[in-house]
Formats: sequence, structure tokens, C-alpha cells
Amino acid sequence: MSLFSSRSTKEEKPLVLVVEDNELQSDLITKLINETGLYRALTAYNGYDAFEILSMHQRGFDFLSNKIACILLDWQMPKMHGEKFLKLLREKENRSPFKRHIPVVIISAYDDRERRRIAEDPELGLASAYLQKPFSEDQLLNILKRIVINKEAEVLRELLIEQRAREAQEYKKP
Repeated sequence: MSLFSSRSTKEEKPLVLVVEDNELQSDLITKLINETGLYRALTAYNGYDAFEILSMHQRGFDFLSNKIACILLDWQMPKMHGEKFLKLLREKENRSPFKRHIPVVIISAYDDRERRRIAEDPELGLASAYLQKPFSEDQLLNILKRIVINKEAEVLRELLIEQRAREAQEYKKP
């Protein structure tokens, strides 16, 4: 195997962007992802840094889909809240008809209906999954596999919306 093909293989691993302001949490998630050998995790500690990393991995002068395969996004962050990041990301993606939306997994310590509604909204969020802290390593790795390897981001998004609809129906029952 030549040096070139070895380097090429390393670069071909799908990129996962971890946007988490808590350094310890970010390091744990990044290490877990990298240890699988399936992905290469990149770290951003706030939304501004995340957009900088996204711009470094754009393709086709930012007219084509980004090289980032999935974003793990903490919802509650200083400088730029996860909600604002997600809205800006989707606005930017919608400017080009050639871009696919980057799958986003919301990671949050909070489990309230309003945050989930925003994350799942077809215009604002389009999140593929919503993980509540603390979550298991298996949960995270299973979601990543389904999104990045199996290409099931849209299926997961639809399942998430259906789950919320069922919960809403249960909530309305006396």
C-alpha cells in the first residue's frame, strides 16, 4: 500500500462535527467516535467555531453538500445557542438547490416540548434525533451508524416526528 492510498483512506472516513461547549463532555464524545475507527470527529466549542469548521469542509464553493456527514449539537451553549445555530445552518443550506441538509443530532440536558418542537420543525430544525443527557454510548453510536453508514437520517427524522405526535395524542387523553 502506498503512502498516498493510506492518506486517502484516512481522509475518506466520514466527518462528524461535535458542537459541545463542555470540554470534558466534548472530549468524551470525540474520543468515543474516533475509537470506533469508522468516523473522524471534529470538535467545536460553540456555534461560531462550528461554522468555521463547516466552511473549511465546504465543497464546490459552498454550492454542494458539505463534507461533514453529521453534526452532534448541544442545545444549551454560550455565545450561540443550539437553536440559533440550527436555524442559521438550515437557512444557509436552503440557499443552494444542490445541497443536502447535514443530519443533526440534538444533545441536551433538557427534555421539554418546545425545544423538541423547534428541533423537529421542517423549516427551523430538521433534526434527525434528540438525545437527552445522560445518554449511553450505545445510543449515540447506534444513531451515528444509522445516520452516517446506513443513510437513514430522514427515516430517523420521520420516526422522531411520529413519536412526538403519539406523545401529543397521549397527553390530550383524559
